[in-house]
Amino acid sequence: MTTENVSVNFKCPKCGCTSINLPDHHTDESHATCKDCGADFGPYGDIKKRAVELVRDKAQEKLRNAFKGVKGFKIT
Repeated sequence: MTTENVSVNFKCPKCGCTSINLPDHHTDESHATCKDCGADFGPYGDIKKRAVELVRDKAQEKLRNAFKGVKGFKIT
């Protein structure tokens, strides 16, 4: 069995920074901010949820492409 890494890239829409800042002992309700400009990105739990959705979508796309053209096989 092989494994693949799926990366979720983050980029601040205001300054382009790719790092977030979280308070020590953060929870899902803690707000994440841009490490460079301080822009507020909302609750960390929402960011994690979106990252999981992106990874799931990418995995489904890879699976569909792997079985593309196989008769009798449909991924929903």
